[in-house]
Amino acid sequence: MNARTLARRAVVGAGTLAGVATLVLGGSGVASAETAQSTVWSKNCSGTLMTNYVQGAGGWQVRNYVNNTAGSTTCSGWIDWAEFGNTSNYRGLNNRVWVDPGRSQESLFMPDNSPALARVCVQANGDNTARCSAWW
Repeated sequence: MNARTLARRAVVGAGTLAGVATLVLGGSGVASAETAQSTVWSKNCSGTLMTNYVQGAGGWQVRNYVNNTAGSTTCSGWIDWAEFGNTSNYRGLNNRVWVDPGRSQESLFMPDNSPALARVCVQANGDNTARCSAWW
């Protein structure tokens, strides 16, 4: 079992325990919590890889939370997705969003069950290089 599988199982276990506690307390019974895995920066724009495990609704999901704190620069963020786990052959620019200065926006969720890998990327206008997280 690889480290990624172990990490995902730990998140699922923690989410299940949180869901049980919520049920005991009479709450909404949320099965798992969304978790920030890593953040990348391009000038004053950040993209955060958010993961969520939804039991019975497709399993692992990822999204890009893009926050633009720049005074005058727009930026965009997206998800790169390697459906079969081969990061040399991936689909880029999935669920791309454009974010105006002083705003934040999140992409739609994408499925990310094994063997798929995903990463989030962000690029501010005027930055010649996209900045991407590690593969999850």
